[in-house]
Amino acid sequence: MSPRTHDLAQPFTIGPRVQHLADYADSGQALIEEQLLGVADARVLFANYAAIRADFGTLWGSSTDTSSHIEIDQWLLDNAAFISSSQAAAQGINTPIALDGRRTPAWRPPRYGRAAVLCSPCSDQVLFDVKGLGVPPDEAPVLPHSNGLLTLAEAMHEVLMEHLVLAAMTHAKEAITALPTYAVIELGFDALWHDGRPSEPAVLLLRRPCTRPRCQWQRYWQGAELAGALMQAELRLRRYGLTASSCGAVRFHVSHENGTLQVQRDGATLKVSNQVTERLEQLLANNQGKPLVIDGVNVQLAGKSSVEPLQLQIMDFGRYRFAERFDHHLYAWIDADYQNLNGLYMAPDHLQYIQPDPLLSLAKAVEGTAFTALQQQLRDFRQKPGADELCQAVRAVLEEACRPLRS
Repeated sequence: MSPRTHDLAQPFTIGPRVQHLADYADSGQALIEEQLLGVADARVLFANYAAIRADFGTLWGSSTDTSSHIEIDQWLLDNAAFISSSQAAAQGINTPIALDGRRTPAWRPPRYGRAAVLCSPCSDQVLFDVKGLGVPPDEAPVLPHSNGLLTLAEAMHEVLMEHLVLAAMTHAKEAITALPTYAVIELGFDALWHDGRPSEPAVLLLRRPCTRPRCQWQRYWQGAELAGALMQAELRLRRYGLTASSCGAVRFHVSHENGTLQVQRDGATLKVSNQVTERLEQLLANNQGKPLVIDGVNVQLAGKSSVEPLQLQIMDFGRYRFAERFDHHLYAWIDADYQNLNGLYMAPDHLQYIQPDPLLSLAKAVEGTAFTALQQQLRDFRQKPGADELCQAVRAVLEEACRPLRS
């Protein structure tokens, strides 16, 4: 593998990272420790070496010579190529995992279902936030949505969205940044499905470690100011044909049934307060009585944020989507329980409700030849497992997609 051609070489945000495990405790996040098992057949598919050097430069000096990429790759594998014990013991969830006898501790912050924090050996110095290393030891992976793994296609989507979001917000001159990905590591085994889909390569996504606001990892008061800031972040993304909130993950249906207000999510009927009922009744009336589809703002935050002025670092791009038009109401919750629907609303006919700018929309990327070529590479990866070609395909999509921003 050439050290030059699997360098993602994309812009990233310079910024602080979590240095010690105690930083999580300071933010109120209790960590659960476990032992991970070393994976024998792992390899680095690609890395954003400039981001790694920016955060760990003292390990290799200031040189940008690509000869150090091989050394960095080995360091990444030595310190991050691990899987949880529950995942290694699972049957029917993935193909067999080749283990190499290594063990290392890991720490899971709250709501880290398939991710954990890894440290330097025998220390509390945090290195990575790693996604895709399996379920915790007290759980068993379950298909299809809690299998503990991250597939190659999912990781590529996250990497693409991370850099498209950063490009869009840089173009808009907004102080909204993306948590950087350091690298993607292939683990040498596949995630299995039982619904006719072919198996897919399992990978790890290595991110800059960060803390998170309490309201995004437990039911905790979010407040109107932060709710408004998240709404504004979503609207700014929408100008560029991107959205964190239209995938249906937090979606409510509101209608009248036999003259009574009905609020449902995922087929379950929800109870709301009289105050929220009045608000929803008004929204229905403004919509000429037609049923409403309401999308909850699903922007996930990393680190510390500032509401005024708006300064946010965002993370977790798996739910992000391209869109050429938006038609649903938007909702950002205020209370700790987002399902009580007490919050801020924006209707599609509101003056601030933003549709994609046709001259700037990044949604056109899915129609481009580079995007089509990347999807083909992902489908053919096991037959043509070229990491260099995959990295170049990702770079080509980003180059083609961001062309309107440079015009």
